[in-house]
Amino acid sequence: MIKLFFIFLLMYYLNISAQTSNQSIRSLRGITNASIVVESFNQTIHDSGLRENEIKSDAWFELQSAGIDIINLKTSIDVPGSPYLYINIGAVKSKKEDLYAVSINIEFRQDVFLTRDPKDKYYGATTWSRTNVGLFSKDKISEVRNFTKSIIADFVKDYLLANKMKRSNE
Repeated sequence: MIKLFFIFLLMYYLNISAQTSNQSIRSLRGITNASIVVESFNQTIHDSGLRENEIKSDAWFELQSAGIDIINLKTSIDVPGSPYLYINIGAVKSKKEDLYAVSINIEFRQDVFLTRDPKDKYYGATTWSRTNVGLFSKDKISEVRNFTKSIIADFVKDYLLANKMKRSNE
């Protein structure tokens, strides 16, 4: 039981995030509008009370506040790069304990060309990403929304940094 408790504490506070390189930050330069795509949640997440529209609304507010115009996914096809913020949250409930393993993945995707063969276009390539995983008790599962907001805030911070870098390099 002590071992399980230790693992719970370790996973609850463990925040696994991919390091955002200068290159992924620079990939956000010049973005003025984007779509937001929230992957459909699995039943475990729905049972916790979290809904896709809440997460999309949170992302919408943060991106709008940073000066990014939000467009629908169909319209984004006509925008250079077809940029969109992709959000995926998944959870699995433990069979023995009242614990949930949760994964939050947020990516900024846009079309890219390879320098070695510029005629090849890759649609929806991930140019910025963060993933957090954690273990939550049933009474703390509602905190997933706050963890998601914090990753979106990291994206906005990097977006603002990239566009500040652009202005200072002009």
